[in-house]
Amino acid sequence: MEWFDEDLMPEARQPALEEVKHLFETVCERQAHERCRRFESAPRDGDPAAAKRLVMGRAVDLAQPRPECGHATNAYAVIGRRERTRGLFLDRRAFLVSYDPTVDPDGAVLARLLNAVVPVGAVINLEYYFSYVDPITYGAGSKLPHNITGLIGVMDGHASDLRTGLPWQMVEIHEPVRLLAIIDAEPHILRKLLVAAPALAQFIANGWIQVAAVSPSTNEVWHFSGGDLRPYEPESTVLPVAPSSVFLYHGELDHLGCPRIVAASADEEAA
Repeated sequence: MEWFDEDLMPEARQPALEEVKHLFETVCERQAHERCRRFESAPRDGDPAAAKRLVMGRAVDLAQPRPECGHATNAYAVIGRRERTRGLFLDRRAFLVSYDPTVDPDGAVLARLLNAVVPVGAVINLEYYFSYVDPITYGAGSKLPHNITGLIGVMDGHASDLRTGLPWQMVEIHEPVRLLAIIDAEPHILRKLLVAAPALAQFIANGWIQVAAVSPSTNEVWHFSGGDLRPYEPESTVLPVAPSSVFLYHGELDHLGCPRIVAASADEEAA
């Protein structure tokens, strides 16, 4: 991260700025450390600072076929208040779209969000889905022999058809699932919005995306099934608990669950 106009910061606020800069640097390092678990060439016991140096180096290494994995592993989008997901370990699988239903009684804001977020998120997910299930036909195969052609596509070597979709190096860790949109809204509001947006409703009814509504008033979950939103009974209402995200992903390459992170108290850490 680069910071601009630091010389304009009042002297009295400099300590607060330094604290924020330190916090952001810590976040960058920890996020890089979590991303490294997906790279087989990354050390499993490296520290966060080393992880950040590693991912920055990968990003500019022309010999690296996997500088990053893009949106690989994406599985769901949560459109709602961030308090809905705060404290959950989402394993970098969620698109998070902030929306507050308490200040949108008629769903006007949600209607605009749905028409923007749902198609985009679904298409991203389906791009990874099809490139994974059939990397030769719908994907672009391996990127190693690719040549950029006319700035419009890539070819294998110098004489092939233009390749579509995503290269295998971007999808090999993906789990091919349809995107699940979890929406912080009353089911009757969501029903009304889908009636007013037939193209979006058809997209959902045909199964290209899964949709669930979480009622702001009751916290009940409604799932779109059989052409309508129906009450959904969760298999369990108890989430596993872990003291930190590192505790969960350390040494793991596969997809993980969605436990709740509960930081240990100072007394527990001392013990």
